[in-house]
Amino acid sequence: MRTWFHRVVPTVFAAGVGYVVGLAYGAAGYTTPRQEQFPFLAERIPLPHHVPEHAGGASFRFAMVQDVLHERFAKHGPTHYRERNRLAREKLAALPADDPVRFALVDDLGVGLDRLGKPDEAIPILRDKLEAQRRKGLAGRDLYTSYANLGTFLVHSSFKDAQAGVQAAKDSFREGIGFIHKSVEVNPQAHFGRERWQAAIAEFLLAAMENPSLIKTFDCLGNRLDLGLEPILHRELHETIYARPTRYDFSPDELERQLPEFFQTKASLDDPAIWPKVSPIREYITKIGAEEGWASVPVTSYKEPVPFDEPVLGIIGMWRQGGGASPHFALALGETMLRVGQRFLAWSAYERAYRLAERFWPDPATQQFLRDHCRRRQAQIEQTLAFRAPASTYRTPWQQISPPHAGDSPTNLRPLFDAELAYGEDFQRQYQQFEESRLASGASIFDEHFFDEFYRGRSPIASRVGPEESFASAPHDKMQAYSEDRRWSFAVLGAGIAAFGTSLLSFAASLLLRRGVGTK
Repeated sequence: MRTWFHRVVPTVFAAGVGYVVGLAYGAAGYTTPRQEQFPFLAERIPLPHHVPEHAGGASFRFAMVQDVLHERFAKHGPTHYRERNRLAREKLAALPADDPVRFALVDDLGVGLDRLGKPDEAIPILRDKLEAQRRKGLAGRDLYTSYANLGTFLVHSSFKDAQAGVQAAKDSFREGIGFIHKSVEVNPQAHFGRERWQAAIAEFLLAAMENPSLIKTFDCLGNRLDLGLEPILHRELHETIYARPTRYDFSPDELERQLPEFFQTKASLDDPAIWPKVSPIREYITKIGAEEGWASVPVTSYKEPVPFDEPVLGIIGMWRQGGGASPHFALALGETMLRVGQRFLAWSAYERAYRLAERFWPDPATQQFLRDHCRRRQAQIEQTLAFRAPASTYRTPWQQISPPHAGDSPTNLRPLFDAELAYGEDFQRQYQQFEESRLASGASIFDEHFFDEFYRGRSPIASRVGPEESFASAPHDKMQAYSEDRRWSFAVLGAGIAAFGTSLLSFAASLLLRRGVGTK
């Protein structure tokens, strides 16, 4: 007769063997967890450019590019600036000549004149302001707005004549660059670094006035215009630094161990309090500009590639708050968006640059060069697109940020661009008409509720942020926990199956043994 000992010992032994086998099976392939093994654990993590360049600074979103390209932002009209200038002149006339309150009013008046296309009139009043500040012993950051505004007005005033080769205009243009450099020296973080890029772009344009071949070689950020599309988009084939918003060696697995604060924080990445801990992630932003040959171009502002969000934020600021749409800005946005893998924003930027070509350079042949370049880039981009869904899917305000949904054809891109641009321009036109009617009725431009009625019932004009702003990543601690749970689960399962199987066999053997004894 088999005793309980003969039943229990084999079962326990089998359970142990099953446990070890199950543990080994559960651990197989999971000793070093990898992202691709855990798609079900993935979370959306913001891209590194969500951390601003400076603590407390503005951070970039691709929707910002969408909005400037299609004029999707509020923009004051001439009536606003005429009224503001009138009020500024009245206040200035009532103030003593040495009252420091005058300085801010002069800035307002100068900017208003510049926005009305009269930078020549703004220049002398800014020179007088700067001289008055110096007489009072002011220096450093106190002179920032004087340097920035005077430099901007000199650049705007002299640009066309400088392009045409007028030496006096070139000298004035160069003086303007000098003042903008001074504004950067005394306040480098103002307007998220806008003046730094204003100076760099102006330096490039001045260099191109002396050497026109530069304008066909680089955009205003130093991206080469003759770099083919394939090395830009196919990183894995050409080992380029481009094709996506993150550096080629960006590895969530490794970086989560090095910078857990970036991956685990629930706070906004714009929060200055966490900036020191998360800012090292900016090292992994794709760098653009200053490509081969740029070192010989007389642009002192920068000689090495930079994180793409820095100059793009500068361009967005100049477009929205400065001189408005520019073929140079649009071209640079196209080349930059292409290098960070945003092909549809790039296509739109080239379309805008094409339509602004008459303002690119005085020479008709150079204007045609820009048109040809934009159409060539667009055709190359279109060949890379995969169209899968019907055109009716284009209903979101950020449709140009996300890829066209296929089944569409490339020929639909231009009508879509037209519709988006018309929408933005119509918004700005209505905004300015409302502004004009309110001022005509006696409303004050300083009334904080001035536009309440205009916005009532309207959808926001700014584009929504989409999935292009994040990447999928499984948190390391969750991968480790899952791997551990898997090992122990298979171990327990293996032990249970082995024990059950052994017990079943033991029971069957006992039955057979009893039947054999009974027959005898």
